[in-house]
Amino acid sequence: MAKSDYTWNFNEYFQNDEEFLKTKDQFLKDVERLNSKLDKLNLEDKLKYYYDLKLISEKLYTYTELKYDSDLNNQTYVKYKDEAYKAKGKLDPIKNNINDEINKIDISLDEYMKIHPNCQDYYMHFYEVLRCKKHNINSNLVTKETISIENVNTLYNTITDIELPSEEIEIEGKKIKVNKATYSQYSKNKNRDIRKDVFKAYSKCLEKSNKSVSGLFNLRYQMCYDIALEKNYNSILEQVISEDDLSMKIINTLLSSVHKHLNLLNRYLTLRKQKLNLDELHFYDLIINDDYNPKYTFEEAIEIVKDALKIMGKTYNEKLDKALTSGCIDAFPRKNKFTGGYHFRNYIKPMILMNYKNNFREVPIIAHELGHAVNGIMVKENQNYQDFHFSAFLSEVASIVNEDRIENYLYEKADTNNKIIHLDQIINKMIIAIFMNTLYLEFQKNICEHLEKGNSLNSTFINDTFIKLYKQYYNSIVIDEELKYFWQTRLHFFYGQYRYYNFQYATGKIASLVINKNIDEGKIQDYLKYLTIGGSKPTLEALKIAGVDLENQEIYENAFDYLNSLIDDYEILIKKEKNK
Repeated sequence: MAKSDYTWNFNEYFQNDEEFLKTKDQFLKDVERLNSKLDKLNLEDKLKYYYDLKLISEKLYTYTELKYDSDLNNQTYVKYKDEAYKAKGKLDPIKNNINDEINKIDISLDEYMKIHPNCQDYYMHFYEVLRCKKHNINSNLVTKETISIENVNTLYNTITDIELPSEEIEIEGKKIKVNKATYSQYSKNKNRDIRKDVFKAYSKCLEKSNKSVSGLFNLRYQMCYDIALEKNYNSILEQVISEDDLSMKIINTLLSSVHKHLNLLNRYLTLRKQKLNLDELHFYDLIINDDYNPKYTFEEAIEIVKDALKIMGKTYNEKLDKALTSGCIDAFPRKNKFTGGYHFRNYIKPMILMNYKNNFREVPIIAHELGHAVNGIMVKENQNYQDFHFSAFLSEVASIVNEDRIENYLYEKADTNNKIIHLDQIINKMIIAIFMNTLYLEFQKNICEHLEKGNSLNSTFINDTFIKLYKQYYNSIVIDEELKYFWQTRLHFFYGQYRYYNFQYATGKIASLVINKNIDEGKIQDYLKYLTIGGSKPTLEALKIAGVDLENQEIYENAFDYLNSLIDDYEILIKKEKNK
């Protein structure tokens, strides 16, 4: 496929902005019409009309979100995005009316379904409402705050991607303006002086915006807390756990397991220091691009991904081809495009944003995002729209399973001289997934608990909380004071409705280790079935279909045993390298 084929095709959403605006106006009229006759409809019809309109609403805001990320400087889509989210909010009174009626059910859900079999298609909607009965509060505050949170997210993107102050430094005789994009480019440079200089310069950029971003952070989490209280939760974490149908046991087990095994993290860091021949290790030494850096075109990277995923079987690979040939991917960087990467889950079709630069380290990222996409395609083909969306807790599992397979594939294919580079990447990604994301979980937990005690979140408290945790976790490296500003770079602290999202990368990684072991043993069918479930079953029940019980302490211990074995192999390879 040509490079131009790897851009988004919006035809399944809207042919152009004119069609978007026409659909939005018609949507608002249809919502108003439904509101006017709502009291005359039975519950089944209310649900049908609601979900028909909800799908249109999803098309509206998906289109505007992605168009905005295509060109962050285009203010038209800032306006359209705001209009789309306000339109989405118009559905809340209808949803509240439906949920009020469901909450009046005074018999068991199964009994109700026997009496009203036509409602069976909406079973999980009933289940979720009744499960959270005391939290289904009709409130204008929740609607307004939810819209305001989206505005905070937009402001954060504007500051970090467009308005972040830059610092000018000299690198190899050239003057370079250090900003988000150039930091990403030079922070992995093999030359330590360059890494250090870029780290120091980018820290100054972050420091200049620290109070503004801290203010947004405070505002965002205050609104999240207001919503939690309005919905009768005691904390933001309680709301997240409840709405994802999880248990605090998962959070507590993850935290205690990670704290127990911090020695593994620091054992790896000590070995890394030996490998790099350094007297001390700093944050800017943690990720380095070695001389070994094979370049793959996007097409070549896709072929590697497809070859590594052949083990998934015919059904999976057919869906993979569908994702690759339907205008789902915007692959390459360009001016004013959002600089990160993501999969935007929606019912129409999966949409993936990347900024691919032909680096072999990006190949697993392609696999990661395609894991999300294939999961979405398989759910859509097996579930109705009302059962398409599933818990955020489950969303990272399918992507990390793919990413791990690619990492191991590249490791196995590497020649003897380069195996240590791939093993280093595998270990480092496991460190980031489990240890660093648990650090982020603990950071948000400490921040939110401080807020929930009636305190405001000023920049000093936020910065101090972040660096204190780094010193606790990474106790074998030198923690530079400037690191305290780097919490600002974590998109998930600001993005969408995400709260405490990072721990789900850790649990997703642990789940992936179980699933990939089963796949290697030829037990693929349970996983393929899991990929079709979507939101048609409760969260932990769905995951158990794939053979994973995240309330079981044993799988955490198995994960750390596996990491320990990887570090053993790493130590052997370092010794071989030193003895050459």
